[in-house]
Amino acid sequence: MMIDFTLTPSVIVCLSVMVVCLLYLIFGFRRYVVSVSRRIREDSSEEFPNETEMEYPAISVIVYAEDDAENLQVLLPQILNQEYPAPFEVIVVNDGAGSSTKDVIARLEPEHPNLYMTFTPSESRSVSRKKLGVTLGIKAARYDVLVHTTGNCQVPSPRWLKAIGRRFEKGTDVVICYAAPTAAADVTHEPNKRLHAFDTVRSAIEYLSWAIAGRPYRGTGHNLAYRRDLFFSNNGFSRSLDLKYGDDDVFISGVSNGSNTAVELSTDSMVLAVEAAPAQSHREKKLRYDFTASKLRGCARGFFKTCTIAWWGAILSAVATAIVGLPSLTPAIIAAVLLLAIWLILMFAWKRTSLSLWSRGIFLTFPWFMSVHPIYSFIYWIRGFASRKSNYSWG
Repeated sequence: MMIDFTLTPSVIVCLSVMVVCLLYLIFGFRRYVVSVSRRIREDSSEEFPNETEMEYPAISVIVYAEDDAENLQVLLPQILNQEYPAPFEVIVVNDGAGSSTKDVIARLEPEHPNLYMTFTPSESRSVSRKKLGVTLGIKAARYDVLVHTTGNCQVPSPRWLKAIGRRFEKGTDVVICYAAPTAAADVTHEPNKRLHAFDTVRSAIEYLSWAIAGRPYRGTGHNLAYRRDLFFSNNGFSRSLDLKYGDDDVFISGVSNGSNTAVELSTDSMVLAVEAAPAQSHREKKLRYDFTASKLRGCARGFFKTCTIAWWGAILSAVATAIVGLPSLTPAIIAAVLLLAIWLILMFAWKRTSLSLWSRGIFLTFPWFMSVHPIYSFIYWIRGFASRKSNYSWG
């Protein structure tokens, strides 16, 4: 009968390889995926300490803006009207936006004396303009705790600063938060939006789960906080002066560790990074990060690459089990059931975390994206290698 089969050494080997790969995915990959959604739930349900329980630090919010005047009209009131129990100021670093940003600041300044603006010199050359601008903003800051964001972001919660500020207890120098990319309201077409969403969530899970596990190595300039003294005692962005980018991830990789870094992932702490051209923005960010990733410490990307190997190992060993088990169909059925069962577990975990990160709840297409992601990443590696000189400040 087609359902009868003999447990041959070949079948045993193929099934064994498949089981090992599936166990690696369940107890390795899924563990880190779930840790992010679990932390978001925990941080979101945690009550804020009152002023008698904690002395909230004074904060300088540094907003790096590049021709973002339209969005600043939304962002700045969201920041200036924060429900924060300690003094805070907002410093807008105007990088080449001209009079449009000045007009926005001028309209808000009379009602908000804690709003300031500084400029990136237009004649600066052979240097990262963003690093220069952020450094100028930091030098202008009056308070020790610096919260960084960018002009294209929006802050949905009035308790954003309070969520971040509560993590700055004694000994905490860095607080890593999350920014969710979102398309601008007038965007009607997003090529490959589901694949881009999968790639964005995967990248976020890599650095957030590693930070949750006590191994921080990356942050995002859209939503990041650290102490002013930490910046100057580590010579600012000196580790990446030759790079156009890396003002967030390369800096955090050099100064953060498990004892001085906290993670804040409540929904109050999250911001939206509004993209006028989502597909182009995703390509640019991926090329930049793929380049700077080699400058970061830690092995998160290496671990998640092994998860991809385990994913393909499970698929190929399932196919091999079905082939070597012929003419019986029983080995193929066993392999298919095992594969489908683990896929479903991972699909539910991924969907939960994706939704927690304000992204698309990818479910049915998850196996496909997991399978093609190595090819997708390799294509970007080729693109990045061809344009690597453009990542340097002198390029």
